[in-house]
Amino acid sequence: MNIFDLSLRHILIFNSVAETLNMSKSAQKLYITQPAISQTIKDVEDKFTIKLFVRKGKNLHLTQEGMDFYVYTKRVINLLEDAQLCLENFNTLNKGCVHIGASSTIGNYLLPELIKTFNDKYSNIDTTVFIGNTHQVLHKLKMCDIGIALIEGLPIINDNHVKITKFIKDEIIFMCSSNNDLADKRVKLSELENESFINREKGSGTRQIIERGIAKLGVHLNALYEFNNSEAIRNAVLCNLGISALSKLIVRKELEIGTIKQIYVIDVKLGRWFYLLEVSGHNKAQKVFVDHILEYAKNNY
Repeated sequence: MNIFDLSLRHILIFNSVAETLNMSKSAQKLYITQPAISQTIKDVEDKFTIKLFVRKGKNLHLTQEGMDFYVYTKRVINLLEDAQLCLENFNTLNKGCVHIGASSTIGNYLLPELIKTFNDKYSNIDTTVFIGNTHQVLHKLKMCDIGIALIEGLPIINDNHVKITKFIKDEIIFMCSSNNDLADKRVKLSELENESFINREKGSGTRQIIERGIAKLGVHLNALYEFNNSEAIRNAVLCNLGISALSKLIVRKELEIGTIKQIYVIDVKLGRWFYLLEVSGHNKAQKVFVDHILEYAKNNY
């Protein structure tokens, strides 16, 4: 059986059912009958002798074959939408849409500024944003729900359609309240052993970087508190509950106004790269947004 035996109708109908997991809803959305939906799905399954869906009770679920096929149909539809934009806006950017995913630190503390400066230049291009952990963002990229992913740390990607570029070197700094005696001090890491340290939860990328960095010096920090998000740690530092180490990006405003101060630890340097992942074959609007990110990083970091 040849894939070219499938029509665009087959692809559109399967893709709709894969997203709604409901044949009635897909029938309403595509303005065709439910029996026609069922027959089209059956045609694809019969042609390739596979099962794309299974029914468990009243619920429809994708099989593994169905999930894999969905990724390809999504790419086909994305390319067709891009082709339409290309024909409608050849040599112009009168309209367009960019779908972006970002891990939490980038999504909360960098992406809003990137989008604002981008919109100042290209007001007719829409942006949709998903913020989650790295695993969630990479899954969205794999499923072609987003075309650009911005994440912390080098990912393991086995996909020739995805280009990976490191774009910002993130610095992780030790910090304290402006009321703390360590404010703006230059110290060795060992001098912080008796301080109350506010740590991220186990499994946190930031915590892993800190632990790897201090392990080289054989220093043990007194992790008196543990929080599962950076915002809580920032607020705890502001309240002088203890000292901590976070991405400089997270506390840059507090550093500027002086409510949080850096502790200059002279014998350890902590950091990581932020990575930009883009799906190849992107539309013109997405290419312009990628160029904007790289230019912003070059000028500001």
